[in-house]
Amino acid sequence: PTGIKTTFEEKYPQASSVRWDYYSPASPAYVEWEWTGWPVLDNTDYVASYTWNGNDYMIWYDDQGNWIGTVNVINDYNSLPAALNNTITRQYKGYTVTSVKLENDKDRTAYEIELSNEAGSKGKLLIDEKGNILKKKMDNANGMETKEKMNPKETAQ
Repeated sequence: PTGIKTTFEEKYPQASSVRWDYYSPASPAYVEWEWTGWPVLDNTDYVASYTWNGNDYMIWYDDQGNWIGTVNVINDYNSLPAALNNTITRQYKGYTVTSVKLENDKDRTAYEIELSNEAGSKGKLLIDEKGNILKKKMDNANGMETKEKMNPKETAQ
């Protein structure tokens, strides 16, 4: 709709390669949706992919034109907040960051981080800007999986 497109263009005038679609639950996951805490969307809602300041983004709006959230891929892991790097270094020794996505909504900013180690273990973390682990999912080399929703007070620095 024109209203959503106008709002988007005013906020991101430098965006390029913009592609609008209806949201589809069957689409490949760009983000761990259940981790975001965002409302459930359906095929009357909207998603746009675009490039802005050299980064790839996805943005979601509901059918009323309300912004739900934005996710972008971060390629420069050195640009992550120090508190976040400290948490990873301290709690996940031997792991290497393999992917980072920054999630924004009206209530928070969080980072979805994928990790792996040489033993074949993998993990995915949701960490806030202060370095608090909000959620984690770890798969060890033997195929065992653990999932936890963390209490930020327990992981605070």
